Amino acid sequence: MSASLDFKAKYARQWGHSNKRERIALDWLDYLGIEAVPKGHGTLSPGVLDGYHSGPEDKFDLYAPALGLWFEITGTDWRKVDSAKRYSKAGLKPAVLAVLKAKVDLAEYYGLENRLWFVSVNGIQGEVRFLPCPEVKRFPLTHYAAGEGAYYAVPWDYWWPPFRALPSFAKRRMEACPIPA
Repeated sequence: MSASLDFKAKYARQWGHSNKRERIALDWLDYLGIEAVPKGHGTLSPGVLDGYHSGPEDKFDLYAPALGLWFEITGTDWRKVDSAKRYSKAGLKPAVLAVLKAKVDLAEYYGLENRLWFVSVNGIQGEVRFLPCPEVKRFPLTHYAAGEGAYYAVPWDYWWPPFRALPSFAKRRMEACPIPA
């Protein structure tokens, strides 16, 4: 069994939560006027799929064709105060929403780092937050989950609420589809 399938097996019981987060993110993007479609290997699927992505076209969860943007959905069921306690054990002071370094590395490998946004969905606090991929690398790496590799420890409050992300999406739309003079 490959490392990717081991990772999937470890989190197989949480697959339903991942699907809920993906659906919430898709609905939020629609609410913001962004038409996105599921593209990732396993995105919105009812169960864990065998295999792994074959390239950039099925690596990241959602794609907005009109904007040429990709969205990778992440999230937590921790409250902000619980996150602060959890990460303080790793020597990090603020509450953190972590991003797996391997996802950032793949965005760079495929040349998509400037076209990828991470979307953090928190079902407990009812929050959806956004962060462009290049911003993630500004934060320290941590190894808080045994055997999973490094995570970027992005402070919770650094993630953008939808109203802050929307102007960036609008600008991208104008660049992708300029209004004729």
